[in-house]
Parts: sequence; C-alpha cells; structure tokens
Amino acid sequence: MCRRVLHPLIKIVVRFGVSAGEFKAIVDSVYAHAGSEYLESNGERVTFSKLAVITGINRAFLPAILRTPKNVFQPRSNTQLHRAARVLNGWYDDPKFGTRAGSPAVLQIEGPQGATFRHLCELYSGNVYHQTLLSELERVGAVRRVGRSKVRAVRRTPVADGPHVGSLIAIGEIAGDLLGTLDYNLTVGPDEALPVGHCVTTLNDQAATPMFRRQVMRRTEGAIESMESFLDSHRLDVQRQDSSIQSVEVGAAMFAIWRVPKPDKSKEIPGKPPPIA
Repeated sequence: MCRRVLHPLIKIVVRFGVSAGEFKAIVDSVYAHAGSEYLESNGERVTFSKLAVITGINRAFLPAILRTPKNVFQPRSNTQLHRAARVLNGWYDDPKFGTRAGSPAVLQIEGPQGATFRHLCELYSGNVYHQTLLSELERVGAVRRVGRSKVRAVRRTPVADGPHVGSLIAIGEIAGDLLGTLDYNLTVGPDEALPVGHCVTTLNDQAATPMFRRQVMRRTEGAIESMESFLDSHRLDVQRQDSSIQSVEVGAAMFAIWRVPKPDKSKEIPGKPPPIA
C-alpha cells in the first residue's frame, strides 16, 4: 500500500528537486505530529518515549522536531539538500565563487586551481562527478555554458521548467483530502462512511483518451456546480452560529485516472535482470 501511494508522490517531488534526505526529514516531522494527534485522540498523554515507540524516531530528535510547527520544514543540515541545490547555494553564497558585486561569477569548468566549477562541486556536491552535475544543471536550465570552457549560473534552484510551485500546493491539498477521507472511513461504520469509488478499464485504445477527457470535464463541471449549490444553501452564518452546532468542512472531488499498463512479468526470462535505461 505504501509503495502504491508513495511512487507517484516521489515522482512529483523529484521533479521539484526534493532530495531523499529532505523527504526523510519531512516524513519524520509528519510522523511525530501525526503520532501526537493519534495519542491525544485515544486519550493518552503524549510523551517523547511513547512517540519514539509508535513512530520509530529516535527519542533524542523528537523535541526539536515538535518545536517546529507541522507546516514548516527545516532541514536538519545542509547535507539533506538536493546535491545540485547545494552546488548552486555554494555558487551564490560563497564569495570565492562570486563577483565583487556579490553575484555568482562565470566559472571555468575545469582548471589547475582556483574558483572553477569542478572545485565548486568538490566542495559542495558530496563527491559527485562535476560533469554529471553540470549535465543535470544544464538539463533543468539552472546553468548555461559560456563558450566551450565556462559556465554561468542562471537561477538558484535546480527545478526543471514546468508547473509552478502553486500547482504543487494544489496537488498536496487534493491528495491530502482524498487520503483524509480514506482514513476517516477506516474509523467509522458503513453508515457514516463517505462515498469513495473509482473505475479503471485496462487495454483501452489511447486514441479514445481525448474524448474521455472531454466527457469527464463536462460531467465533472456539472456535478461540482450542483454540489456547490447544495453546500452553499446549508452554510452556517458565523455571526449567528449556535455554539451547540458543530461545524465541519465537507466537499467532493472528481478526477480522471490515467495509467500505463505494467509489462507481464510472467513472460520475463527467469534470472535475467531487467534492462537499465
């Protein structure tokens, strides 16, 4: 289950330059705060020892993790940052690789000594080959070559051109709402469970995808408008709200599903490793 949920999530965060170390730190923070909420919901006193038992996080790290608000992320050290981001940070922050005005200097890629891109990578990349990093930074548009032997920093973040960070926040809200509903359904009886359903048909003709997309968009717009109208008609007046009435946030989401079928592993030759791209 965890792999099924995490795989598309990791593909998204990798696209936005989040390293495994950063993700692990986020997971620890979420574990600590969610564990605290779990203990409180069961009427238990929250202690670092209990949290360490149910989360597996070292007790010594828990005080610092819980002092930070759950919606704020602070890496424990610079080593958790994406290696390409660490190189760019060094380029922008280390005066050795900057101009007198404080901006990142144009660097020789290689040289016998001094402020070169290779030397920058040796200091900040954690022993990643400088040509490998240069290729990656060029791919995402964070650096640009100047002639054959020099390179210029274009931006500080190693994120490929694509969706704005606002779209990442929207993805988090939608995915969080869906998982929150599934979690709620695990804690209530069938009469109180919120409706969740999906349909997937494999081996569809890909040429039919545009028509399916139009069908989903048209029906989704109508359904969402109808549900919004219903919810608006039952909205509480905050100024006149009776303290005995419990307010909740309810809503609905609809989305299409698109998958690429996995190859049939039964046809693979036993003992033969899969090809490496």
